[in-house]
Amino acid sequence: MKTIEYENYDSTSLSYNDTRTPIGLPIILEHLAATPIPLGEQAVLDAGCGTGNYLAPLHGQVGTLHGVEFNAGMVKVARERFADDPEVKVEQGSATELSSADGIYNGVICNQVLHHLDVGVDADFPNVATFFREAFRVLKPGGVLIINSSGHDQHRDGFWWAALIPKAIDRMLQRMPSIEVLKENFQKAGFVDYEVVVPFDEVLQGEQYLDPKGPLSAAWRAGDSCWSLATEEELAKALDEVGSRLEDGSMATFIKDREKLRAEFGQTTFLIARKP
Repeated sequence: MKTIEYENYDSTSLSYNDTRTPIGLPIILEHLAATPIPLGEQAVLDAGCGTGNYLAPLHGQVGTLHGVEFNAGMVKVARERFADDPEVKVEQGSATELSSADGIYNGVICNQVLHHLDVGVDADFPNVATFFREAFRVLKPGGVLIINSSGHDQHRDGFWWAALIPKAIDRMLQRMPSIEVLKENFQKAGFVDYEVVVPFDEVLQGEQYLDPKGPLSAAWRAGDSCWSLATEEELAKALDEVGSRLEDGSMATFIKDREKLRAEFGQTTFLIARKP
């Protein structure tokens, strides 16, 4: 299958590590450590690894890492990053058609990838369901699947700038399976011991997130796929609003009010379950 590419990721890959932060690492390591095999002996697959921004901090914490990424630009950056490291393998491929043999991983992680698998026309998200079956297949008994996604409320109110592009957010929600749909997919694929964890204090864009001038920069906007779903007219309107708020001094209050909502909803949700 072809994944949905919201923008030119061959270009975005060159600055991707500057725009996205690997959040939830303690959550990932905690649940990997709860499997029967010691962390240092585990084999972990990162499905949709991008430029390797999760592979890097996990390196040295687990035994071996295998990253699968569809976009050629992202793969190139990740391969260069780990060119001399035999413990990290990066492969170009699809999360729905994993080349790996059955039952070889202790953990599979998938971070902010699922909205790239279906266009949202089919409410059943068939490609997402296929990924869950593939993850189940390649996991060893007792292994865990750890997914980092965003709920619909989190998309609307977990990002201060989402209020600037509400129609683009609506388009994203059509492509993003809800938390309830993801729970159902865990169950249908055969996973057990389902858990949900929300890291309220972590944000995907790291220190850049609260930059009031951020939306005016194309590189900053490239840190989140939602911006690419805005029409030219909607983007122009959003940038005009940012400029006006910066000029009249209302931006700080706007961000503060929006951040109160993030404190309530968080930005992302980690969903974890085990292969029996």
